[in-house]
Amino acid sequence: MIKAQIALSDLSFDPAWVDGGVSVGASHLRPHAHPMLESLFVRGAGRWFVVVRERQATGRVATDAVNVVDGVDDAAFHELYQASLLWPLDYLMVEVAQAGQRVRVRAGLLGSVPVYARVLDDRITLSWDAADFADRPAFIDLEIASHQLALHTMYAARQLYTGVVMLTERASMHVEPGRARFRYPDAVAAAEPAADDGEDTLARFADALQRVVSMRPWAEGRTSLELSGGMDSATVATALTRRHANIDSKGILLQGAVRAPQVTRRSLIVERLGLADRTVDIDDYPPGLDLSPPPEPYGFSREFYLEACSALWTTARERGRDVLFTGIGGDELFPAYVGELSERTANGPVWARDARSYAEGLMTPRALGAARSRPMFDAPASPVPVTSLLAHACRAPDLLKHGQWPVNPLSDPHLAAFCHRLPKRSREGREVMRRYLDMHLGPDVFPKGYMKETFADVLPPLVAKHAKAIATQLRDCALADLGLVDRDAAIALLDTIVQTRAHPATSAFASFLWLERCARQASG
Repeated sequence: MIKAQIALSDLSFDPAWVDGGVSVGASHLRPHAHPMLESLFVRGAGRWFVVVRERQATGRVATDAVNVVDGVDDAAFHELYQASLLWPLDYLMVEVAQAGQRVRVRAGLLGSVPVYARVLDDRITLSWDAADFADRPAFIDLEIASHQLALHTMYAARQLYTGVVMLTERASMHVEPGRARFRYPDAVAAAEPAADDGEDTLARFADALQRVVSMRPWAEGRTSLELSGGMDSATVATALTRRHANIDSKGILLQGAVRAPQVTRRSLIVERLGLADRTVDIDDYPPGLDLSPPPEPYGFSREFYLEACSALWTTARERGRDVLFTGIGGDELFPAYVGELSERTANGPVWARDARSYAEGLMTPRALGAARSRPMFDAPASPVPVTSLLAHACRAPDLLKHGQWPVNPLSDPHLAAFCHRLPKRSREGREVMRRYLDMHLGPDVFPKGYMKETFADVLPPLVAKHAKAIATQLRDCALADLGLVDRDAAIALLDTIVQTRAHPATSAFASFLWLERCARQASG
């Protein structure tokens, strides 16, 4: 939520709020400008802080984009500081002690727009866009790259480029002359499901959901929501339209067997909730597979279907819509606990296990050894499920570049904690969510066993179609040069996709292609 270039030597100067940001000497800190955000700049004796944060729907919310409080005494400074630390929505805080030229950067709870940092020669760079760190050749962190090649789920401060860290939710970074350190937050306690006492949980689920979608000020005429045709986005849409109207819905229409049921479900949802719907066809905006240098640098994470998403986000901006609600987090709301898993599901879906097997087949013994080591750098367990945090990291920079502020109600930690503690009968098969949708949309929209929309059939034919061009580009393979990938194995996996159109093989290959792009970019 902020971009900054800070030289520690500048911190002995007095700061000032100038042209939408803090200037101190030749250094500057610029919060991201968006109507859903506000900034607070507080200056006391020998210290100051700036925080950019999501606006609240209630409470003391600044009417302007920035509130400057200058020359406060210690008591007032402490009160404003503590209130900022306890802010219930997302925030990013930079605090400075002029004596000693010390800086601390703190991240908020939600992780909806993570911030990256690099410290070189007592100079700090902060940015919500990891692509900003592609301004010079970089070294690839071979351990991180190996785990990513193996399709491991990782959420950590360490990133693909050495020397660049991500502030994970609730984390802080401390910098002073000659020294920088990162501090993870305490882990949250693991949830335990409640005993089934026969209580109907539907009303409590509906109330908890409504509280979450009402936490931010309503942006009349400026709100869109992603509507895939699945239960998660339909749940968010239903909760929003119970209180508000004039909402745009946006979705990507898929091809193949899933298209007809997806179109039917979306049409029912749009009609019954009174949404203004706009769609794009995935075939009109296929994912890019080219390994040539891109027009703009890549960050460390990327939405696989960015081309189609970008088309939707562009139409939202053109219609004056700058707040985007999503269904991210729904998959994580209803976990199965030990003792509830069958032998068939205990190790995840079969296709995911097969994808990991294909991925490991690409890797050299050196990379495979690194990937099979236990990572000691993962962030502790967080209130927001890790896969939701990773989804935020993949999408947030591109959303902000399109003028959109992401709101992910189903990733809210309070809603997640509530749902994780539901008895089995309410979690299994997302029963409480299904009943919520039946009540508001009708039982014909999401009957049990309905055909879910999936992107599984998008990439296999596309990779096969462009296989010859991809193979030509892979004559030079940056990951092979780094000793992580066997180039011949990559070509063999490409041939497997051409012959079989297998989703697991394509999943492994697509992840490899994304990492190959980043490695080529790092080499300059």
